[in-house]
Amino acid sequence: MDFDRIAPEAVTGIRILPVLHDRVDFGALVNRLLRALDPAVVAVELPTTLADAVKTAVARLPQMSAVVSEEPGEDAVVWVVAAGDPMVEALRWAAENGRTVVLIDPDLRYRGRHTEPFPDPQVIHDLGPEAYVEIVRRIAADQPRDNGDELRERGMAHHLKQAAATVGGEILALVGAAHADRVAAFLSGPTAPPLARQYRTSVLVRNLHPDDLTAVLRDPPLAHAVHEHLRRGDPPAEPEFSRTTSRRIELRRDGLRIVSGEPIVEEAERTEAVAAWASHNAHRTAEDGVRVVDRAALGPVVWRVAAASWEEQTKNAISPWQRSIFFDFARRYARIQGLLVSGLYEWVVAARGVGDDNFAWEIFSAARCYPWQAAAAEIETARVDGEMLDLGNRSVRFRRRFFKVKRRLVPVRARPTTDDPAAWLEAFDATGICSYPPEDLVVEDYGRYLKHKAVAILSAENRRSEPFSTSMLDGLDLRETLLRWHEGRIWVQEMGRAPGSAGSVVAIFDEDADGTTYPYLLSWLGEHEQESDMAFYATDPTLQIVGPGIMRSTYGGFMLSYPPGRLYDVWRDPDYRDARSKSDILTMAAVDYSQEKLIVHLAPAPPPERIKAYANRQNKHIVHIPVGSVSPVTVRRIRVVHVLAGRDKREIAKGYVW
Repeated sequence: MDFDRIAPEAVTGIRILPVLHDRVDFGALVNRLLRALDPAVVAVELPTTLADAVKTAVARLPQMSAVVSEEPGEDAVVWVVAAGDPMVEALRWAAENGRTVVLIDPDLRYRGRHTEPFPDPQVIHDLGPEAYVEIVRRIAADQPRDNGDELRERGMAHHLKQAAATVGGEILALVGAAHADRVAAFLSGPTAPPLARQYRTSVLVRNLHPDDLTAVLRDPPLAHAVHEHLRRGDPPAEPEFSRTTSRRIELRRDGLRIVSGEPIVEEAERTEAVAAWASHNAHRTAEDGVRVVDRAALGPVVWRVAAASWEEQTKNAISPWQRSIFFDFARRYARIQGLLVSGLYEWVVAARGVGDDNFAWEIFSAARCYPWQAAAAEIETARVDGEMLDLGNRSVRFRRRFFKVKRRLVPVRARPTTDDPAAWLEAFDATGICSYPPEDLVVEDYGRYLKHKAVAILSAENRRSEPFSTSMLDGLDLRETLLRWHEGRIWVQEMGRAPGSAGSVVAIFDEDADGTTYPYLLSWLGEHEQESDMAFYATDPTLQIVGPGIMRSTYGGFMLSYPPGRLYDVWRDPDYRDARSKSDILTMAAVDYSQEKLIVHLAPAPPPERIKAYANRQNKHIVHIPVGSVSPVTVRRIRVVHVLAGRDKREIAKGYVW
């Protein structure tokens, strides 16, 4: 690295490095620079009155802390001590190598806010640190400043001169990019002690709760975890990928299996595995041979871990188109915000778009892995709620930029867990089972949508156009008129008429060729006049107990018949004993129970000819809709069904359904 371009000497013995706060890319650069320069003194842009608290917080690393100070009539000063922050990295290196630390920012009541319109620091890897720092300097030179900024900059210059005179040795000063060059300019002239606060009446150091790291970190916690592993040298051995997925906890009793989130011990092991695996797959080697965090490679790591976890939890498969759209959307969304590489917010939004809330949760869960953070520590733990930091006995409002991510992060609903999964089995004492009404409404609405779609398909097939002569029929056919404009005639159209209305609906998602994937066969009647009778085959719900008396299953296929109250158990009906598959049984039952001429058939392939002939003998017609022609996201949502052990479970099901 060219030190004179990255951190040039402002005056003899003092080098100043402009930094971007909170970014792990700069944290890695600072670590490389310190190892190469080996300065005697490290100076950082932090208030001089926080020295003792800063020392305590840095000593706790890799556990992250918040340094909090309040003074009457002023906004609270809050500094998050994060592993990948460049200021923190400098302080930590100095502590590990016995170097002198100097805090140079005068504690003035005025502390202006500055936007950072700088390029995404990811380009450091492509342009090189020298070119990137020069770009940052040019942009910073054009930023507005006021008298308060000048007071701070003159104060920092004075403290640097004072350190050079009293400590001795080369000084590397880390100053925010908005102030670095101006501090350097003031070093060449006379300086005076600033009229600043010399001490604070209350300065606290609080442990941050691991669930709140995403609220206060600009980069995903996983990026900080990778930085932590790499700064130590060789990361731990790469674990097997299977250890990174969120596993289902299975507890068998009387044929039932409890499925819950991971217990605390296993969750900690999984978090360590994700961080270790990411450190091997989300880094690049710098020009000096040092391995550093690569946020561009972190996205694929998070995707793979989340996709595998989602498939394990839901027993659904991720399609290639979902991966393609996920990264394309996240990349475009990041560009709109002036970023080169997408982060946690973009990933979560993209995941909800290509999957569902469960998939968004898995993305969020993977990206927030930071194995060293604990909820209980040797000091009190603070919680974050919106823009408030809960210190236990009071709350502090943040005024700094640390909460930018929290304010715009879409809510992600955590999967319900229990400390004692076996206790959920105690709820299985009801005499009957029932469905979850909100899911029933979704299925009924989807059935009506398929009926309308089937009628529209037949109507379009029977539509005809002809040149206008004496009648406008059903109106102007603009498309045909424009296509035949050279003929000089106007074309009109007669809308097609479907040969009847749609009655029953059959949806086949998986044929279950081997007959083992979807062993659960059930027919149940609608509970009121607005609900259809239903027959379906699904995965065994007793293998996924997700709450007290609440089971989760996935449809392989279902049939809806209206009006309700007429359906016999189709799986025991001798009329269908010659059917060759479960899908054939559902389709034949749909034909028999339909009071209308049309039967809707949603499936990957049309029904076999023998089933069509079965319908023709009853003067009915099966309208096939390819499953690929409807929204795959909606299909995934429709396929989930929760079976409740008694109607009393409906009151609590909302908290456990996912």
